[in-house]
Amino acid sequence: MKTVTLSKLRTSLDSVLRQVADGEEIQITEKRKTLARLLPATPEDADWSGTFEKLDDIWGRKPLPGKAGSEIVADGRR
Repeated sequence: MKTVTLSKLRTSLDSVLRQVADGEEIQITEKRKTLARLLPATPEDADWSGTFEKLDDIWGRKPLPGKAGSEIVADGRR
């Protein structure tokens, strides 16, 4: 696992993301303390098949409880 400081990440994000896309795991640190790890995405991470069917099983195609998103936005603008 490679390590990169937060300041270095800010200046070379493209390079770091390329390394992650190539399968490298990157540890992000600041003041020698680990803040996060960047991991390459796995095929399972990107698999959304069946998601909407599962939601239909849960909610049965009925409207979700609460306000619609458009109502929340309109209320926020008032």
